[in-house]
This record gives sequence, structure tokens and C-alpha cells, in this order.
Amino acid sequence: MDNNSDYTICNICGSLIDKNNIFNIKGEEICKTCVEKKLEQKTSISPIATFMCSLIPGVGHIFLGKKQKGIFLLSLFSLNIFLFIMSGILYNIFYYMVPFNMIASICIVLTPILDILIYLYSFFDANITRKYIENGMHVEGFIDKLVNKTFNIKNKKHLENKIIDKRLQ
Repeated sequence: MDNNSDYTICNICGSLIDKNNIFNIKGEEICKTCVEKKLEQKTSISPIATFMCSLIPGVGHIFLGKKQKGIFLLSLFSLNIFLFIMSGILYNIFYYMVPFNMIASICIVLTPILDILIYLYSFFDANITRKYIENGMHVEGFIDKLVNKTFNIKNKKHLENKIIDKRLQ
């Protein structure tokens, strides 16, 4: 310990550590033990708040920090409602034109079914995702992969770094 520049002090516990074994997180120098303690802490998310937010498709996911997935589900649900309204208008405008009338009729029947499926998926997935986040698990399903491709999220390492940063806060 003759050279003072090879060692630094942890901002959390105050212990003296070698500069090679220090983590710089948001401008703070933290030792390995403090990082491990932070990662072991369980996060607690209110089930009532998650339930209330998940009543609107996508908002529950945004509340849980999965913004891209929440925006995707919310826009899909809204777009489907818009399609339902437009198909009703087209049905009334083209009442006597059989091809347009048939397409509008099919949309009028299928869009509420699709909206119900989107709503149920979003509601249950938000509440299940809350449990996964509390337990520190990361499960990637079909919709997650679709959202990652839609929003061009490049690699899994980027997501892991974001998760680690959120858990260290």
C-alpha cells in the first residue's frame, strides 16, 4: 500500500479496495461485495398498483419498466378499436356493394375477438411479469421477441445491462 493511486474507497461501505476490483456505476465507485448485496436485494412491486395499471392494455407493462412492450400492446389494442370503428362506417357506406360489405362484416366480427384476446393477454402477462421481476427472473416470450424485432433491440447484452442498472438503483 505504498502507492496511494492503486487503491480507492468504496462509496457505499467505505472499505479500501484495489482499483482493478472496483465497479463504476452512475459515477460512484463501488466494491464487488456492495454490488452483490444490491443484486441480492429483492425488488418489491405493489400488486394493487400493477393490477390497476394492467386494466388498460399495455399500461401495466409500462409501469413495470417494459416500455416497448407496453407501447406495442397499447397501440395494437387502439389500432384494433380504430379498425372496428372504421369497418362499421364502411359497412354503412357500402351497404349495397357486396365485396366491401363482406370485408367490413368480417372485420366487425373478428376485431372484438382480437381485442378481447389482446386485453386478456396484456392483463395476465403484466401481473405474471411482476412476479418474475420480483424474483429476479427474466423470461422472454413470443411477444417479447416480436417487440424486440419491431423496435430493433440489437442484442441481449444491452437488455442485461439495463436490468442490472435498474436492480442497482
